[in-house]
Amino acid sequence: MKHTLKIVNNKNMSRIDTSLFVEKVGYDWANKKMLVRVYDALKNIVEGKSDLDKTWANVVRYMFVSERREKDLRNICVNGYYNSTKRNLKQLDIIRYEGRKLVKGSNWDRFYSDEDWSWFITDTASWGQAKIVK
Repeated sequence: MKHTLKIVNNKNMSRIDTSLFVEKVGYDWANKKMLVRVYDALKNIVEGKSDLDKTWANVVRYMFVSERREKDLRNICVNGYYNSTKRNLKQLDIIRYEGRKLVKGSNWDRFYSDEDWSWFITDTASWGQAKIVK
């Protein structure tokens, strides 16, 4: 059987068997996609590889600049969706705060290890909770 990879967009997403997708990929795939987006920026800010203050707003700003979406850090507004991502990272103890400074949590090394991310689930809904499952 020959398989072809097609780009999935909102128009043809409805053709995908959602139950199979959730079973194989996980219902939180979109949330984990956001974690991938902040992955390098978070590491650079928290580990001090940037001269920016260790704040979540600077993580998001750094992400946008590194993606070349914006050239000037002052033009970037941190919206609520990224704050939900931050909340999930805090709930999983990947990051935490010491005063106003963002620091590594107890699961930092696990998050940045070669282990896949099936050890946790995320939920960025208003009252959603991230949980460690393994």
